[in-house]
Amino acid sequence: QDVWVPPNGGITYESDGMWRLRLPSGAGDDCRFDAVVIAHNGKCAERLTSSVPARDVHSLLRTRFAASLPGGGREGGGVFTLNSVYSLAFEAPAGVMPSDFDAAEVRGGPLRWLANNAAKYAPADGGGEVWTALSTGAFGKAHKVPQEQLAGTEAEAEVTAKLLRAVEAAVGLEPEALKPLRTRLQLWGAALPLCRWDDPYVWDAEHRIGIAGDWCAASAEHAAT
Repeated sequence: QDVWVPPNGGITYESDGMWRLRLPSGAGDDCRFDAVVIAHNGKCAERLTSSVPARDVHSLLRTRFAASLPGGGREGGGVFTLNSVYSLAFEAPAGVMPSDFDAAEVRGGPLRWLANNAAKYAPADGGGEVWTALSTGAFGKAHKVPQEQLAGTEAEAEVTAKLLRAVEAAVGLEPEALKPLRTRLQLWGAALPLCRWDDPYVWDAEHRIGIAGDWCAASAEHAAT
């Protein structure tokens, strides 16, 4: 059963070696399990493990948000680093965007990734092409806003316009040539992990608690896309 687990005190390690899952009020009785696997990262995972005896597991989940690793790109310094990225989905009229590529990593400017969703899912008859553009972490940090639901805000209009202009520049279109039929912007607050664990998972055999995620044994862009 899917159920929200409170990050503060949501799991506890008991004296008999079992794990207790504490459910919010109204979600049912607490449950006990032999083992726990956390397929999550960010501040919630850090808080969820803050009081467990598996200190090495908690240490790997200590989190900071930044567009780059500390110290000019050296290893993470013992802290899990996540960046914030804007994701813009837009529907362009058929024939406006180039047809000679399905996806591309973009170097320079506010874009990092551009992909044609119609290459995977054929558009409906008479419909346009839906594309996804992901910003760089630096752009996400510079334009980050407190809320992640952006619909109708000035920030949505500003960031959408900037990313559309960046798409035009990346694919060689004239400025404002893109007149999308519709757009959807989302701030991906805890987006790509900049650190990587060189194994497919983490497991503490003594306390029977593990971690899995897209930062285990995969590059951030490949894991996320």
